[in-house]
Amino acid sequence: MTQASAALSTQDTALLALQEMREQFEKTPLASVDSQALKAWRPKSSLWQRLLPLFTRHAGLKRQVSDVDDHCLHYWAGGCATGPVVVLLHGFGSSKENWAFLCRKLAKNYRLLVPDIPGFGQSDFLMSADYQLAAQADRLAVWLKALGLERAHFVGSSMGGAIAAQIAARHPAIVETLCLMNAAGVPGKHLTQMESGLAAGVNYLAPLQAKDAWQVFAIALHPQRRWFGFGLALLMGGAMSHRKILNDYLFGELVKSLAETYLQLSLVSARTLVLWGDSDQVLDVSCADNFCESLVDAKAMILPAVGHLPMLEAPGLTTRLLHDFWRAY
Repeated sequence: MTQASAALSTQDTALLALQEMREQFEKTPLASVDSQALKAWRPKSSLWQRLLPLFTRHAGLKRQVSDVDDHCLHYWAGGCATGPVVVLLHGFGSSKENWAFLCRKLAKNYRLLVPDIPGFGQSDFLMSADYQLAAQADRLAVWLKALGLERAHFVGSSMGGAIAAQIAARHPAIVETLCLMNAAGVPGKHLTQMESGLAAGVNYLAPLQAKDAWQVFAIALHPQRRWFGFGLALLMGGAMSHRKILNDYLFGELVKSLAETYLQLSLVSARTLVLWGDSDQVLDVSCADNFCESLVDAKAMILPAVGHLPMLEAPGLTTRLLHDFWRAY
């Protein structure tokens, strides 16, 4: 078998795995969202929302708002005004607050832009909008260009990693480097606890009741940090359960666009660092190898005793690795 045919076989296998994942998901109750209930959904006050200013203060950044594609997009901005620009994109079901600890460490040397991706956090959700990954990438690229951004280092966690990869493929002129942190977009060799739940019709990342929020962090964080997860679950449980129907819909849009994202990876020319926690139970650590095989210029680093969220679990180590990556560029 030639190298070209072997590469084709690898791509076909990956695409088949992503297609099977989508087909299995669409057979579960998770794929059927009540459109009327979704249309009627509105944000509501919660303990988590009242705590958001504390995270903004801890991050050391300013909260700002932009109008993008009919969305009111909330974001943090700040840091070193003369430093290189860094864009941080959060994962599914999350928000810019996931980056608060990392922002505090990066702000001294870098200018930071940290959005609530449309549909998440405080940014708008519109029934008429497209929330598949390519549309989100284009939307964020428009936002960044409107801010006068020429080039930046992009860091994406989970879903945010898939969106960052799409930005790098579709808008390469604005991407200096790319960091994919436990990113969505390729299949793993082994089913994780989260993926096994999806096959059974349960999305652990979108809890139905506030008391179930602990499961999100039990899967996302390394077992050594479960105490931290329990604390986050107490603070965020009400807000997460209120978003259940919205998150189910947005997760379906994510699943639909994974195969397209995988196909875009060959178009990414930016130098890429793939970071992965070795104990990730959301996306298997073997995905790191699959990303490196699909990208033109990528290397992987596996973090010991870390789960799905390195920026929360090991912000100091994550900061050092990012700084070394950018400095060597």
